Amino acid sequence: MCNKDEQQMEITKNQNEAVNDIVEMVVNIIGNGSREIDTTEAISSTARLAGSFLFRSFEFKTNDAKPGTVMLSEEANIKGPQLVNITHAVLHNFGIQIDNNKMSKGNQKHAESNFVDVIGKVQVPALDIMKKRELSYEQMAQSAAIATAFIIQQSSNITPEEGFGIAIYHYIEGSKTNPPDINLVAKSETKKQEEKNSDEQTKPWWKIW
Repeated sequence: MCNKDEQQMEITKNQNEAVNDIVEMVVNIIGNGSREIDTTEAISSTARLAGSFLFRSFEFKTNDAKPGTVMLSEEANIKGPQLVNITHAVLHNFGIQIDNNKMSKGNQKHAESNFVDVIGKVQVPALDIMKKRELSYEQMAQSAAIATAFIIQQSSNITPEEGFGIAIYHYIEGSKTNPPDINLVAKSETKKQEEKNSDEQTKPWWKIW
C-alpha cells in the first residue's frame, strides 16, 4: 500500500506490518484499549515514540544525562524532518491535504502528559515490535510516523492541520530529548499483555494493512 513518496523513503514490508502493531499498542497502553482514547494523547504518544527511537538511532552516549534532558544535535536537525515528510506523504495518500495557512503556531495543542512517563510506558513494547519485525531504530521511527498519520486520519474531533501540528511538535521533542533507560526486565509484563490480547483477538478497527 505504499505510494511513490513512501517508496522513495524505502518503507519496507516489515515496516508496514509494524504500523498496525504500533497503533494497537498505543491504543492498549495509552488508551487502555478504548476507541475513546484522547486524540492529542494518541497522536503525541505515537509521535514521541517515533522521535525517541530516531534519537536512539543516533547512538549518543547519554550515561550522564537524566531522562528528559534536552539534547540538541545536528542529527536530529537532519533526520527529524524525515518523520514529518513521511506523515505528510501518508496523509496525502489518504486523500488529506494539509493547508499550511491553517497551521496554527500560536495556539498549537500539546500533550498534557509528561514525556518521560509516556515513553516509559511505550518504549519496551515498541522495542518488542521492532525486534519482531526485524527493524532498526530508524526504521521503527519511520513506522511510528506512518502510524501517527493513520491516527490523525482517524481523528474526527480535530482538523488534519491540528493533528499534523501536534505530531510535528512531538517529533521534535522526541528526537531531541534523552529517553528513560529501556528496562528489559519489563518485557515479561509485555509478554503477559500480548497473551491476554491474543485471547480476545478479532480484527481491530485500526487495521489498515
